[in-house]
Amino acid sequence: MQKKLLWTLLAFITAGPSVSHALTFDVRGGYKAGSHTYESRFKVSESWKSGWWGSIETDNKNNKNNGRGNNGADKSDSAHSLGDTTTDYNEIETNYTLPLSDKWSFQPGGIYHWSSNGTQLRPYLRVNYKITSDLTTGLRYRYDYNNYETKDTSGESHRDSVNRFDIFLGYKINPQWSVLYQGTAYKHVNDDYKYKNEKSWATENAFTLRYKWNSWFSPYVEYDYLDQQGYYEGEDGIAESRYRIGMTFTI
Repeated sequence: MQKKLLWTLLAFITAGPSVSHALTFDVRGGYKAGSHTYESRFKVSESWKSGWWGSIETDNKNNKNNGRGNNGADKSDSAHSLGDTTTDYNEIETNYTLPLSDKWSFQPGGIYHWSSNGTQLRPYLRVNYKITSDLTTGLRYRYDYNNYETKDTSGESHRDSVNRFDIFLGYKINPQWSVLYQGTAYKHVNDDYKYKNEKSWATENAFTLRYKWNSWFSPYVEYDYLDQQGYYEGEDGIAESRYRIGMTFTI
């Protein structure tokens, strides 16, 4: 799987036509304080002047289930750990930005997500608004649909689906510094599915601070509060915070 994804990444990079606007490579590491787990992600993305944007990424988890195999697997996660370090998921995303006016734009898109369990389709619709030249916001609705069945709390198997809403607020402080807030709420369509907070719904709040070092290098830090969805030593419902640090390279 890793070798296949590497060849896909290389094809994605070399296939960019002359009309491409920007090609980026992003590498990121993270730590969940409640679950005591580590993660790493590698992502390649490209945008085109026509309005199209696309990306492909792979995510790895380290000590995902606290050394307990699948017993501590995240109820909201489609992947299963095969050891202390494993590829958690891979996904391809694309969207198209349609300008509606100088301030408004409409952005339909979708994600093809796959893991050891199977594949998931995530179509979405997003509306963006430019409040000022430095302040922007956006609203997104996404529908996550599993192409495989999982068991709910009653032991029955269904193709689980999730409704997800995101709000984005970005502010450019100056030419070098910018901040981004993303608030997320998501809920299982079937209430018999529960997250680790023992509810059929959950929320997340993410804050990112980015520094533009120059035209091609941009480091950033991120803090997320993930509701009471931590798992450690057999205990669910732990308040979960996630800390990330990453770097974006633009070609």
